[in-house]
Amino acid sequence: MIHCGEIMRYTVLRVVALFATLSAAPAALQAQSVIPSLDEPGHKGDMARMAWRRSVAQFDATDADKDGRLAREEVARQSRYLTDNFDKLDTSKDGYLSWVEFVGHDRWPK
Repeated sequence: MIHCGEIMRYTVLRVVALFATLSAAPAALQAQSVIPSLDEPGHKGDMARMAWRRSVAQFDATDADKDGRLAREEVARQSRYLTDNFDKLDTSKDGYLSWVEFVGHDRWPK
């Protein structure tokens, strides 16, 4: 049986994966980002705000020691996707996922 929390976590992970994929686009394409800003009006803005709220909730739930970054051990307890892709997502190679590394872009503040 699938629980609501699992569905939400899966949805957030898919959004994070999409944004991580999109953030790898060439710089010319990034200037015209398809990732909507949080103040964008309409449906795109509504979707961005919903994804942002879920991403913040997942980040905060995973950040057990509340230091503002996710250690490999914290991620291992919460998300198989993040665990399996930790080294790819940790672009600074410091052993932690920052908020920007977690969401895959810098358009949304934590």
